[in-house]
Amino acid sequence: MTAPCSAASCDITVKMVVPTLGSLVSGVMDPGTWRGEAECKESPRQHLRRGHDDPEPGHARRRPSARVARRRRPAQTAAMREIQVVDAAELAALYAAAQYAVSIDGDAIALRVGALAPDLEAYLPAPRYVLISAWNPASEPRSDSANETADRALTARLDAAGIARQAAWASAPDGQWREPGWLLTGVGPAEADRLARDFGQAAVLAWDHGEAVRLRMLLPAPAEAPGWAHIDWAAG
Repeated sequence: MTAPCSAASCDITVKMVVPTLGSLVSGVMDPGTWRGEAECKESPRQHLRRGHDDPEPGHARRRPSARVARRRRPAQTAAMREIQVVDAAELAALYAAAQYAVSIDGDAIALRVGALAPDLEAYLPAPRYVLISAWNPASEPRSDSANETADRALTARLDAAGIARQAAWASAPDGQWREPGWLLTGVGPAEADRLARDFGQAAVLAWDHGEAVRLRMLLPAPAEAPGWAHIDWAAG
């Protein structure tokens, strides 16, 4: 995700969690812009130049579109978008390389896919953890207002279900494109998958206490996907 822009990487974009983990989070990211490196030749839809990426008045910031094929649907809190990722393996690799953190009592506790999380688990003992976002469903950039509306819908659903949450976020490895999310405790795998899909997210972080943080992709595993030790793939 931080390699210099090249012919091979120029068109690789990703919308984070996240995981939005659509999804973790932090908007759509273009590897060529993460560290302010030299741009690739841009397409009409990739008009992001170093130092000139502020939105026009009254418009949401435009970002490169992710490599995602999507069908437009009216915004809604359940099944917001259907996601069909063209290169799911590359998307998973970029999600796995992202930075994640949770805010607890004023401290930001970092998380990394494939690493243990002893500091977080000491602060917040729980049998299982899930990090999810509602921002930018289906890897489709949305305005802050629309994302905040989706986030309120997610938190309302969590509160109604009595699910404990802590503020969290995801970002590119260099800290850019930060996207808000929530760390949940006491949420089972099936419920976490349902929440992610209902809010149009491509992935979440999910792991059991005492184990390494895992990336769970809400997509079928592509045939060419490497056997990553800390990435799980959901069926269809």
